[in-house]
Amino acid sequence: MTLTVQFLTIVSMIAGGVYLGAAMDTFRRFERHWKKQVFMRYIMECGFWLLQTLLLFFLLFQVNQGEMRFYILLALLCGFAGYRALFQTSYRRVLEWLIRVIRRTILIVRRILQVLILTPIRLLLQGLLLLTGGVVTLLWRLIRLVLVILFYPIRLIGRVVWKMTPKKYRKIYSKLAGIYSKMKNIAKKALDSLRKARR
Repeated sequence: MTLTVQFLTIVSMIAGGVYLGAAMDTFRRFERHWKKQVFMRYIMECGFWLLQTLLLFFLLFQVNQGEMRFYILLALLCGFAGYRALFQTSYRRVLEWLIRVIRRTILIVRRILQVLILTPIRLLLQGLLLLTGGVVTLLWRLIRLVLVILFYPIRLIGRVVWKMTPKKYRKIYSKLAGIYSKMKNIAKKALDSLRKARR
């Protein structure tokens, strides 16, 4: 390993230590969202440290083909300690500012979407439902009017036939109508009692 490679390795590992400190602070900042869930916390911790290990090894592999030396660990620790001493407070402030900016941006985007897209779609659907209901009501009234007009002559003919029918046949029809009405009422009461029994 040449001196240039060694120098690049030390600088890269110091930068990796600074990155590791920032990554840890970022992870701890969001840890509150899953801290109470033991299983989720275990998964997130394992995933975080596995990811950081892979990233640091990838950085080391790019610099010196992945050769490990004792001074590499020292450089990593120096970078981590330097971050804690010099950059941690500033980074946390910047992180909180970024979180506030992202939250406000998301809130603004949600409001814009609600005003420009969701609200017009909802109003459009309500208008379509009202229009459909009005059209259906109008069609039903027209159909009723047409039926009344069509059946009016039949009703007139029926009245004339009824008046021309002898009285004895009218009495028979009235008796049959009464029997039908009684049977209908009995069947209705039986169905109601069956429904109540099922409940």
